[in-house]
Amino acid sequence: MSGQAAMGTKIMVGANSVADLTSIGGLELSADTIENTTLDSGGWRTFVQGLKDAGEVSLSGFFNPGDTNGQIALYNAYTAGAALNYTILFPFGASWTFSGIVTAVSTGAEMEDNVSFEATIKVSGQPSLGLTPSAGLTALSLSGTGGSLAPTYDKNNPLYTFVGVTATSVTVTATGAGQTIALYVDGVFSQNLTSGTASGGIALAIGSKKLTIVANENGKAPKVYEITVVKTA
Repeated sequence: MSGQAAMGTKIMVGANSVADLTSIGGLELSADTIENTTLDSGGWRTFVQGLKDAGEVSLSGFFNPGDTNGQIALYNAYTAGAALNYTILFPFGASWTFSGIVTAVSTGAEMEDNVSFEATIKVSGQPSLGLTPSAGLTALSLSGTGGSLAPTYDKNNPLYTFVGVTATSVTVTATGAGQTIALYVDGVFSQNLTSGTASGGIALAIGSKKLTIVANENGKAPKVYEITVVKTA
């Protein structure tokens, strides 16, 4: 079996990817052992599996203070002691999904290097391994005066823009069979979408707004689509 390239792997904090990483370590699954040797074990110690531990996920890369929904979200989670949901998405369609608490955040400055960023996430509870990619959405569209989606929708393309909008709001229509579809606006959960049905209105002001659509299927890696909506007037 040939190896799989790591380039393109990302870790998501909720629906937001952490920017400027060069390494994502872990998970590190292990289990305690409990001895259950008896007098009739034939002179060999015997064991059963004890408590399981999914270990830690270590992150390293370059410090980006503008990555408010990624690196700074990790720092805020550390400060608050909050357990958040994370997903490691591999470029070939597999994934790890887990809950975790941030136990360490650090930066470093060396004379001839970029300012570094490191964080450690302790996995809490049982992680979920998705081995098969989601089929993805069969259709994705936005409505709003003056806007146009680019490039043309392709279920394998995760990034889009919707530019030239002059309306005060837009709606999103996502179509996918057997999927739960969630919409996030600027990294914050907005609403669950019904396949083939327009979302509620998403208010716009002049400038840009990021819409993230996450399509989930049981036992499969989620599919994530990002749309940058630009209102010009």
